Formats: sequence, structure tokens, C-alpha cells
Amino acid sequence: MTKSWHLSRRTLLRGVGAAVTLPWLEAMLPAQGKVNRPPLRVAFIYHPIGAEATAWKGSRGEGRDFQLSPTLAALEPVKDSLLVLDGLNGRGHPPGGHMGAASVYLSSATRGRTDTWGAETAATLDQVLAERVSRGTPLRSLELSCNSVGRNMHSRYVSWRAPGVPNGLETDPREVFARMFGDPQGDLYRRSVLDVVGEDARQLPLNLGQGDQRRLDEYLESVRTLERHITAFEHDAGRRPAPNMNRPQGVPASLTAYLRLMGDLMVLAFQTDMTRVVTLLFGDDANEETYGRRLVDCGIDRAQFTGRVENRYLDFGHHSCTHDPVPTRLMIQAYDRWYVEQLRYVLERLRASREGNGNLLDHSIIVYGCGNNGSGWVGHGTRDVACLLAGRGGGLLRRTGRQVQFANNTPLSNLWLTLAQLAGVERREFGVSTGALTGLG
Repeated sequence: MTKSWHLSRRTLLRGVGAAVTLPWLEAMLPAQGKVNRPPLRVAFIYHPIGAEATAWKGSRGEGRDFQLSPTLAALEPVKDSLLVLDGLNGRGHPPGGHMGAASVYLSSATRGRTDTWGAETAATLDQVLAERVSRGTPLRSLELSCNSVGRNMHSRYVSWRAPGVPNGLETDPREVFARMFGDPQGDLYRRSVLDVVGEDARQLPLNLGQGDQRRLDEYLESVRTLERHITAFEHDAGRRPAPNMNRPQGVPASLTAYLRLMGDLMVLAFQTDMTRVVTLLFGDDANEETYGRRLVDCGIDRAQFTGRVENRYLDFGHHSCTHDPVPTRLMIQAYDRWYVEQLRYVLERLRASREGNGNLLDHSIIVYGCGNNGSGWVGHGTRDVACLLAGRGGGLLRRTGRQVQFANNTPLSNLWLTLAQLAGVERREFGVSTGALTGLG
């Protein structure tokens, strides 16, 4: 169909002190009918503490015969978009166990290349990709974390610009939202950003087709809903007592809401093309807040462990369980399933956002995993770490919905090299890689 009206991909709805980027619309296709594919997005979602291997492993088959392991069972609704990768080994940790796992996760920094603190750090994959993938977007990348306290930077940061130079973390949903949409009249949350850009929002639909009008309405409603969620989240947070820094406490629903709200912000960043590269930490690897998350904090029913786990363990935090893994293994597996449920929420939100001939998940590559694994002292080993991909990357990953087994001792950094090459980055090695992976495309 020949169009007489064309909308720029960089069009903003503007108001005093605020601007809202639009989602991808058919009106952004060139009038001459040239193909204008939605851009690639890449996100790295980090699973903290480490995964319990005996329940994570076990996915088998592909297509209709694809069966997920017990830990991944919650991903059944989106399994056709998954690649479950087994056999990848994380880079060995620096001294101090998994205290430094986060800092080497996306860099696989070569041994002996230390920063001024004596840790081995290097530029991470997200930053390498951002240089190419996020060209022309307002933000080069976005670094989100669901852990607001901590002193050890090598356990808090997975995104590094250079050796010894981590990217900052956004932990406050309000600040993330303001960073993307501005702060009209210094009071963003008492006056909706959509009210500020209202005139532009009212005029634009006059030139759009019915499909684009529907997409625009859905998008603007998602922005307003997110504003309401942030307000509700902060109102609830204000009623909670000040956290005990040695062992953070919290209302179970609030922790789930926190992770999902940060996931919503990630989806919105992709939907608006604010950035195309995001790291989202569901928690970190060595700080009090994540360490101390208990069953009750995650909304996990303790009753399921009656007669299966001694009562004295039921108030153990997630990390404490990993130091006594035999009697607490069922609890560790429950924590892992809970984190996977939050991942499913994010993936379903991406899939529900229509774009072009598909959806955001189709045009994205979401990496979910951690730098630790184990079946003995859980969370402190690096062999065969938990890892999966979700999404099709706009066709870069053509055969999803299956488990892929790699040979023993295959470095995780081979996956990082492969993703870089798929995204068009000319690179022959990454960290301690030994070559690109085969069988992903």
C-alpha cells in the first residue's frame, strides 16, 4: 500500500519538561515501501546467588516434544521462544568465592588482568553490543537492579565500561521513569507525563490507520498504568519499617512487585526505543538484601515443606541455604523457581507488545542466567552454569523451542562471542572464548 504520510521513527510527543517516545508503528515504514524492520534489542537478566543444578538441568527435546526441567516449568507458556543451553562453563571466580561472580559474568575477563582493586574486570558484552545496537537511541544502555544496598561493587555490577569502571545502577523505579520521560514542572508523579504531552497525543491519531491507532492507545495506556504502579509501589514502601541492613525484611508482595515493576520499565525502554540494551539484576551475589531474602519475602508458601525440611531451616535466607544445601535443597529449588516466574512475567510482557509483524519478544534476545551453579555447595561453582535465551532476535535465532547441549568445558564466553557476531560486531574472541558456538541460528 502506498502511503502519502510518513512518521519518523524519532518522533516524540512533547510537552513542557517532558517527551514521550512512540512505539514502532506502521506509519514509520518508508512511503516507497522499503523494508524497515524493527530493531534488535538485547537484555541480560541476572539470576542471583546461583542456580541449583539438579532441578535446573533436565530440559529435553524440541518443538512439540520440548520438555522443560522442574525449575523452568513456569516458562511453559513461552517455551516456543526458548533456547535452553547446557554445558557452558562460567569463568572461574577471583579469590573470595562468588563474591566476584557478577563482575566477570559478562566479560569473562582474562586471568591476570586486574583493576586497581585487584579484581579481574573488563568491558562487558552489553557495552560492546550497545556501541552498535543502540546507535541513535537516547540512552546507550540501561542498568537496572532489584537490590538497593551493598558495599561490594564486584558483586553488585554486571555491566562494566572498562577494567575497574562499572556502569551505575538504577534501583529506584521513580528515577528510572523520570530518566526516560523527564520531570515536567519538577513534579512528574502528581501530574501524569501523558497530561503534559496531551495535545500532541490527541493530534497524532488523526493521521494514523486503525492498526496504528490501536497500538498507540495500548502503548499510552501502558505508560499511564506504569505511572500508577510506581505510585502504588512507593505508597506501600512508605508504610514498611526501615529495613534491618543485616537482614532485610519486607512484605512478600512488595518484593515480587519490585522485580516485576523493574521488568515493566525494561519493557517500556524497549517499546519506546529509549535504548536497545538493558541489564536487569533480580539481585546480586554478595550483599545483605539479596542474601537475606527468605521464603516469606518471596511469597513462597512454607507449608509445602512440612515434613520435608526441618522447621529450623524455614527462616533461612537464600544464601544461607546454599551454605547448607543438603537439608535445604528443596528450598533452594523453590527460590530458583520463584526467580524464573519473574522472568516469565517479563517475557510475557514483551510478547504482549505488538510490533511490526510480530512482537517485542520476537525482535529481542533475552539472556537469563548466572555466574554460579552447583549440586553440592550450591551457588559457588562455575561449571555448567544456568543459561537460557528467549526471543528470536528478529530472525537471528531461527530454531527456538529446544534444548541445546554443548560439550563439556565449553566457555560461557563462547556464547558472548556468538551473540556479538550475530549482532554484527566484528570480533574473533571475547574474554577466554575458544570460538563461536554452532547450532544457535
